[in-house]
Amino acid sequence: MSRTTSVYLASAVVVWAAILAASALILRGTPLFGQLLPILGAGAAWFVVIVPGMLTRSRQR
Repeated sequence: MSRTTSVYLASAVVVWAAILAASALILRGTPLFGQLLPILGAGAAWFVVIVPGMLTRSRQR
């Protein structure tokens, strides 16, 4: 894994962890967090799993 991909991945994980934690704090005690969690989870999966995979795959060709 290149340095650029590693930095991107670490940054994405930190940002999405902060987004999820802030959402949990703001929406605690309401049913809205349960509804919002799948949407945020999909966004996190996109930026933490799929994009780095595409970056790695495009460089191998």
